[in-house]
Amino acid sequence: MKGNNYIIQLDGLRFFAVLMVMIAHWMQWQWTNPIVVNFPFGHGVTLFFVLSGFLITRILLTNRDNSFKTNTSKKHLIKNFYIRRFLRIFPIYYLLIFFLFAIDYKNTREFFPWLVSYSSNIYQSIHNVYVGDFNHFWSLAVEEQFYLFWPFLILFIKPNKIFISIIITIIIAIGFKIYLFLFVGKWMATSYFTLSCMHALGLGALLAFIVLYKRKFAEALAKPIWLYLGVLLYIAMLFIQYQYKLKWYKDIADEIIFALLSVLIILRASNNGFKWGVKYILENKFVSYSGKISYGLYVYHVFIPTLFFFIAPRIGIIITNKYTYFIGFYFLTFLVAHYSWVVIEKPISKLKSKAPYLK
Repeated sequence: MKGNNYIIQLDGLRFFAVLMVMIAHWMQWQWTNPIVVNFPFGHGVTLFFVLSGFLITRILLTNRDNSFKTNTSKKHLIKNFYIRRFLRIFPIYYLLIFFLFAIDYKNTREFFPWLVSYSSNIYQSIHNVYVGDFNHFWSLAVEEQFYLFWPFLILFIKPNKIFISIIITIIIAIGFKIYLFLFVGKWMATSYFTLSCMHALGLGALLAFIVLYKRKFAEALAKPIWLYLGVLLYIAMLFIQYQYKLKWYKDIADEIIFALLSVLIILRASNNGFKWGVKYILENKFVSYSGKISYGLYVYHVFIPTLFFFIAPRIGIIITNKYTYFIGFYFLTFLVAHYSWVVIEKPISKLKSKAPYLK
C-alpha cells in the first residue's frame, strides 16, 4: 500500500458487507432456523465502519505527511477533505430525500428534519424506535458525524500523540457502550449513537496507523494464522452465546469481536491479499463493481421492495418464493445503483480533482 492506491479486494469486501445487510433486511426475518435467524448479518455495517475508519484515517495520515513536503496548510487539507467527502456522499442522499419528500412517501415528512441534518441516529437513540424505510440511514448519520470531528483530531494533534489518541477513543467508545447497556437500556443508543460506534471506526483508524508506521507488525499480523484463529474464535463465541443466551455478549461483545475480526480481514485484503478461491471471488468483476457502487446499493436497497411490488404486477411478474424475491430485489437494486453511479455519482466525483491533495 503506497499512498492512496486503489485496492480491488476492498471493493470485494464492500460487496459482502452490503450483501449481509440486504440479507438482514430482506430475508433473515423469514427464516425459521434459530441459528440462522440469530446470525448477525447486520454486522455488515460494522465491517463498513471498520473499513471507513481505515480508509479515511489512511487518507488523512498520508496527506498530512505529504503536506510537510508540499508545504500545504492543514486548513487547505481540511477544506479539500470536506469537498471530496461531500461530493461523494451528499448528491444521491439528498436527491433521494427531497424526491421522497416531494411525493410524500410514507413518513418522509415526519422525519425530514432529522434526515436532512444526518441525525436520524440521534432521534433513534433518544426514542429507541424504528423509523420505517429510513432506519438504515442511522449508519450514514454516524459516518457523517464521524467526518465532522475526525479530520481535526488526526491532522491537528501532535504526531506522537495520534496512536494513544486512537486507543483512548476506542476505550471510551467501549466504555460508553457498556454504560448505555447497563444503565440506560435503550439498545438503539447502544448500537446507533456515534460514540457507540467509535470502537469500530477507531479500530479501522488503528489499523491505518499500524499499516503506515508499524510495517513489520502489520506484516506479522497479516499472516493467515491470525485470521484463521479470529474466525474460529468468533464462531466459537457465537455458539456459546446461542447455547447460553448471553444477552451482554449479544448486545456488547459480539459487535466488538466482529470489529476485531474485520480488522484482520481488511488487513489481509490490503496487505498481501487473499489468495486462491477467495482472491477470485473478491476480484471478480461483478463483485468488485458491486463494491464500487455499494454506497448506492446501501442507500437504495430498503426502498426497492416497494418499487418492485409496484412494477412486478404491471409487467406480469408473479413470484411466490422468498429466494426469488431476494434475487429480484438485488437485481433491481443493482440496476438503480448502477445508473445512479453512471448518471449522477461518477460525473460528480470527477469534480474531486479540484481537491488534489486528498485522493
